Amino acid sequence: MAEKRPYLVAYDYGMGGLWGLLSAESEEAIRERYPELVIVSVRPKFLQSPERWRRLIDKSSYDIDEEPTGMLKAVLANRASSS
Repeated sequence: MAEKRPYLVAYDYGMGGLWGLLSAESEEAIRERYPELVIVSVRPKFLQSPERWRRLIDKSSYDIDEEPTGMLKAVLANRASSS
């Protein structure tokens, strides 16, 4: 079993977007469970400041194996309403 690491992810819900850090064993694990998320390899300019990055870590960090909250809960709710 591989060790988890945080991946920067974005969720475009149509009228805006949400950003977060999702801890997972691999990008493939994220794609399988949350195909709606985009894995971002380069931190965008608006997240370059230490303050904004710290805020993202503090408020939008998730673990792929924990109960979905925040952004992940929004992804699942949108998925359910689209089915």
